[in-house]
Amino acid sequence: MKTFIYYTLIFCSCISCTAKKHILSSHDKAIIENEKLNILYRGVKNPLTIYIPKSDSIKVSGPGVYKESESKYFITPGTGSSMEITITGFIKGKEIVDKREFRILNISNPFVSINNKIEKISLSKEELANSKIEFFIPQLVMELGKVSKFRYQINEGKPILNYGNSFDHIAKEKIYNLKSGDYMIIDELKSDVELDNVDLKKVTELIVYIK
Repeated sequence: MKTFIYYTLIFCSCISCTAKKHILSSHDKAIIENEKLNILYRGVKNPLTIYIPKSDSIKVSGPGVYKESESKYFITPGTGSSMEITITGFIKGKEIVDKREFRILNISNPFVSINNKIEKISLSKEELANSKIEFFIPQLVMELGKVSKFRYQINEGKPILNYGNSFDHIAKEKIYNLKSGDYMIIDELKSDVELDNVDLKKVTELIVYIK
């Protein structure tokens, strides 16, 4: 019996000396700030803020993950419908490991929009003249870049280019001369940024009818 107790004490002593991988508690769990919750969009740089409170350092690994600056990361997911990243941190010499899974969604072609309204809408002349032309993809929570140029056509008239994301004084003058029932087609938007796997040139046109 004494021999059994002796070896048991030695075994317990060895366990206490062996390095342990710390199990995450609610206090040292990795924090990920992601406006899109657990969603990543394929073909674009998805920004994430990742940190572990009171940690000395952290390392984030996974396919398409790279670090931009302190706590700031980008993830560009590839194939598949989901992916996992591993967050490894150290707090006072203890290693903690956290794993997070994200869903991967494809991005469809964008729409031309005014206030996130798409395809066919009705506006007053004043509302149209003072509107901002934007890209819009339903369920996409990220910036698609500012519109730097677009084309508009009034009724059956000739298409005209407009630079910027709002109507210039020539376009506004034309708009204020419209009558109820007239319409404007807006298409061929150009962005000030480029996104991989997202063709911003293939936009669904917006038709605006004058009230």
